[in-house]
Amino acid sequence: MELGMKNQERVLLLDPFKNLVDVYRLLLESEKYFVETARSIEEAFQKVKAARYAVVITEFFPEVKDSESLLVYLKNNTPETYLLIVTYREIDDKAYEQLFELGVGDIIFKPYSPEKILTHIKKGLRYRDLILRNQKLEKQIIFDYFALQMPKNIFNQQFFYKRLRQELKRAKRHKHPLSLLALQMPPKEKIGDFFEFFYEELAQILLKFTREEDIVGRGNGDVEVLLPETDKNGCLVVLQRLSNLIQTHQAFIENAHLNQTLKDLSFQAATYPDNFENIEILKNLVEEIEKTTPRS
Repeated sequence: MELGMKNQERVLLLDPFKNLVDVYRLLLESEKYFVETARSIEEAFQKVKAARYAVVITEFFPEVKDSESLLVYLKNNTPETYLLIVTYREIDDKAYEQLFELGVGDIIFKPYSPEKILTHIKKGLRYRDLILRNQKLEKQIIFDYFALQMPKNIFNQQFFYKRLRQELKRAKRHKHPLSLLALQMPPKEKIGDFFEFFYEELAQILLKFTREEDIVGRGNGDVEVLLPETDKNGCLVVLQRLSNLIQTHQAFIENAHLNQTLKDLSFQAATYPDNFENIEILKNLVEEIEKTTPRS
C-alpha cells in the first residue's frame, strides 16, 4: 500500500459523462480509494467547499468560466490537493502553461491505461504527503530571520539539514530521486548595506517560483532548495529557470551595485542517486546514511 495512506484517501471525480465517471469509480474503488463524483463545476464547488480531497480528477472545461475559479480555489484553500486533468481535448501551449500555474499536478490525454492513472495518483499522493509535512513544520518557530514576513518561510541551516537528512532517507528507502540546488552567495561584507535587501529579493524569487513541496533553507553561506521527487533533468530545468529569473530581476538590474553582485552568484546542483557528489553536504549525508543503514 503506497505510504500506508491509500485506504483513507478521498478522491473527487469531475466529468460530465456518466459512463466515464462510472469507469473511474470502479477503477479507484477496486484500489480502496473513497470516491465521490460531480457532473458539473457547480457541483464540484459545493463538494470541495464541504470537504477536503486528496485527489481531484477532472475533465478540461475551457468553455466554462468557473472552471478556472475552481482551480484557484483549490490552490488557495487546499494546496495539498493533487489535481489531475484527464481529457481528449487539445490544449494549446498558453493554456497548458496556465493550467500548471493554477496548480494542476498532471495532465493525461485520453485514451490511457488504468495503470497510468493509478501511477499518477500515487505520485500525487507522495507530493501531498510532502506538502502536509511541510505545512506542519512551518508552524514551528524555526525560520530564517529575514524571511519571517514572507508567505512561505525559509528554514534556518540546522533545521534545513535535518529535513535534508529525512528526505534523503526517504528517497533511499523508496528508491525515488531527490535533488538539491545550492545558490552560492558572495560574502555579506562584499554586498555591504544592500545585503538584507538583496537576500530578501532573492528569497522571494526562490519561494515564488518553487513548488509547495519544495523546501528553501540556509546553508553554509548559501541559499539552498531541496527538490523532492525530482530527477537530474528536472533539477537542471529548475536551475535554469531560477537563474534566468534572478539575472533578469528588475530590482537587481536597476541597482548598479547589485547588478555587479549578480556576477558573483553561482548555482550548484546535485541529484541522488545520480550525481550527489557535486555538493559536499549531500555527499556527506549519503555516506553517513550508507554507514548507518543496515544492509538487506
